[in-house]
Amino acid sequence: MSWYEAIAFCRWLEEKLKLGVALPTEAQWERAARHTDGRKYPWGNSNNEVPRRCNILETGIGHTSAVGIFPDGAAKCGAMDMAGNVWEWCRTQHRKDYRDYERQEEDTLEGISARVLRGGGWPLNADFARCACRYGCSPDAWYWGIGFRVVASPSFSEL
Repeated sequence: MSWYEAIAFCRWLEEKLKLGVALPTEAQWERAARHTDGRKYPWGNSNNEVPRRCNILETGIGHTSAVGIFPDGAAKCGAMDMAGNVWEWCRTQHRKDYRDYERQEEDTLEGISARVLRGGGWPLNADFARCACRYGCSPDAWYWGIGFRVVASPSFSEL
């Protein structure tokens, strides 16, 4: 799924639910995955039994999986599958590093710049399941290993 298709779905769902619906910014995604303690993985800092906690190469499933089948991999906030399964589009334009990130962060929908992908994916090893793992990709790219999650709010201005 391309970033543009994910944005179109958010707009459709927003109209259907009469709620603000959007892709998360990279900061929102990271806060959900990492909590406030800066954890290494959504479930904490332990890299023991990573394949038991998320869909990655070592799990051996070999394709995407239904969200929620790895309850031991839940993030502190309750979000499931923040590691592995699919790379997830974020609203934020990709920057190569975090230097001066707060001043450079760009979350608008305009432009054709690469967008941030977070979360790793099923064909990748455990290193890609870390919360810090990130990637950038053209918004018109379409790959079988890319998906998305949404954030929703009664008021779009809160997103």
